[in-house]
Amino acid sequence: MGLTAAAGMLVGACGLGDGDDKDEKAAHRCEPTSSVTADLLAVFPQLGSVTSAKWCVRAMGTPDTARVTVPGPHDWGYYGVVHLADTVAAKGWGQWQASAGPPMEEMPSALRSLVPEHGRWSYNGAGAYLDRSSATIVLSGASG
Repeated sequence: MGLTAAAGMLVGACGLGDGDDKDEKAAHRCEPTSSVTADLLAVFPQLGSVTSAKWCVRAMGTPDTARVTVPGPHDWGYYGVVHLADTVAAKGWGQWQASAGPPMEEMPSALRSLVPEHGRWSYNGAGAYLDRSSATIVLSGASG
C-alpha cells in the first residue's frame, strides 16, 4: 500500500478532512494515538517484526498555516514508540549514527513516558531513533 493511500486511510479513520477546525487542531497535536501495528507496518515495512507500538500521525505545519483536507505524502509526520521482536530489519533502514536520543520536546505528550530513559541511541537521518538494547524504535516526524 502506498504512503498516500495509507495516510488517506488514517485521515478517514481519524475523522479528519471534513473541514472541522477541532479535528484539524487534534491532527496537529497527534491525536488520537493508535496501537494497530498493521497500519504502521503498511507505512514502514522496514520495521520488520513488531511486538507492540503506540503511535500517531501529526499534520505538519501549524493549524493556522497548513490544512489537512487534501494531504500529500509529506504532509504527515509519524511519531511513535515501537517495540521490535529483534533489530535485524532495522539494519536495512539507512545508516545509523550515534545520537543523544529522540528530541523529547517534539514527541507528543501521550508518547513521552513510553520512551526508554537510558537507551543507547542511534539515528538514521529519517526521523527514526533506535535503542538496540531494548529493541525500541522511536519515530519522531518520520515519513514513509
